[in-house]
Amino acid sequence: TVQPAPEPQWINAPPTSLTISCEEAQNFSTPDLAYTNSEAGVCLISGTAAPNITTNFSECGGTISVNWSFTDECGRTIQHTQNVNVQPAPPAQWIDLPASTLTLSCDEAQNFTAPNIDYTNAEAGVCLISGTATPNITTNFSECGGTITVNWSFTDDCGRPLSFTQNVTVQPAPPAQWINPPAPTLMLSCDEAQNYVIPDLFYTNAESGTCEIAGSVPGTIQSGTFDECGGSWVISWTFTDRCGQTLNHTQNITIEPAPSPQWVNPPADQT
Repeated sequence: TVQPAPEPQWINAPPTSLTISCEEAQNFSTPDLAYTNSEAGVCLISGTAAPNITTNFSECGGTISVNWSFTDECGRTIQHTQNVNVQPAPPAQWIDLPASTLTLSCDEAQNFTAPNIDYTNAEAGVCLISGTATPNITTNFSECGGTITVNWSFTDDCGRPLSFTQNVTVQPAPPAQWINPPAPTLMLSCDEAQNYVIPDLFYTNAESGTCEIAGSVPGTIQSGTFDECGGSWVISWTFTDRCGQTLNHTQNITIEPAPSPQWVNPPADQT
């Protein structure tokens, strides 16, 4: 009775568990494994076994399983498995970010737009993470100024967030100015003064939309009076906008005395 030759064993220590990057995993390869039972002649069992590679990874990482197996003519099987851990690809980064802070005039803020921002992790193939994020714009301003907040955000398939915020300061709109204000001094006859109507005074800052400050205010007599002997008035127009900016104009009116009286049909001289 001739006993079977010893079963073969792998030559050299077979590869052990391994951790590689996502990029390395895309080009992963491993050699055939040699085996022998160190016998000779008819009793020799030797050769090589090709690896059977099973991949299960993405840009978020995963695994590669490598299995070598050989069954000799006696029905005896030897095998070895190498477990490869694949790390996630690097997270994406923004490309060409705008300034984190910005100052705009009120008029510029009304037409403000923000660009899309591209992102990438500069990898390739399965490991590539790239795309474009659209801005989320929150406005909080009026003619008195305020802010605009712009946020770009992206979460990759691995659950890793990427965000960037731009804070925009909106300056107040220019203050309003009077439109054709009356002369600072005026002379009226007594009769004109009796029928004088103080005009409304219009103002504007020549802006539009949210930034516009425009309207009119009536004038009021701040001081003074007159009678047939003349007198004076101080007329004032005042406007305070919602931003607390005050606009004033004053006109000093001099009222002449009424004409001196004349006799009505005086009697003629008599002898």
